[in-house]
Amino acid sequence: MNRVYHHPKYYEIAFSFRDIRKEVDFMERCMASYSQIPVQNILEIGCGNSPHLIEIVSRGYRYIGIDMSPEMIEYSRAKAASIGKTAQVFQANMVDFRLKQQVDFAYVALASLFVSNTAELISHFSSVSRALRPGGLYLLDWCIHFGPPVDHQESWEVEQNGIKVHTEVRLKAVDRIEQTFEELISIGVDDHGKQKKIAGRSIRRAIYPQEFLLLLSCYKKFEFVGWWNNWDLTKPLRGTEKDINRPVTVIRRL
Repeated sequence: MNRVYHHPKYYEIAFSFRDIRKEVDFMERCMASYSQIPVQNILEIGCGNSPHLIEIVSRGYRYIGIDMSPEMIEYSRAKAASIGKTAQVFQANMVDFRLKQQVDFAYVALASLFVSNTAELISHFSSVSRALRPGGLYLLDWCIHFGPPVDHQESWEVEQNGIKVHTEVRLKAVDRIEQTFEELISIGVDDHGKQKKIAGRSIRRAIYPQEFLLLLSCYKKFEFVGWWNNWDLTKPLRGTEKDINRPVTVIRRL
């Protein structure tokens, strides 16, 4: 398993640059505008440290999260318990999972759609179609690639409660026919003088806009709602944007 997911606390700090309240506001606006059913139960796929959990349950929704990392699951459960709220977080593979009860809204955040080939991609959407009630929405954050996700590198630093975290992410092409790329994450930690270096590697399959729309039209379990730039409903993607950052795609269960 990717070692970065063994350290939920440092991972949470590394990716704490997000505006969680804004993102949940966006979800609620999508529910109000595009969902055909009332929303009570929200599923996060590949939830990790469940950054949206507190904001979601504080607004009266029931939160369900699935992830493969036992450390992340334990961390998320403790987070819910710390505010006296109930959340269902359990271990499951996003490629092939089943829930005991269907949900009203589902999402996957921060490019966390971990599929390595087309068969896994199709299996994932089959799992989501089983889990999501007809009329419900599935939101995908940064999972559709509007440019080649290859040969790219970025880094940033975050300090929180005296803990300094330096993160580097590198993407490198593996197989251009299979549309796979390697993602390398390196996190350097200075925890009040205690130094730690953690890293992870995964092979991912890129998903491009037109093949995604074709998949929906052939699969016939979902319909396309729209895609927007940087979690902003006033910025629908037209294809002419020079800068696309964290594009959000929304589809609806038929």
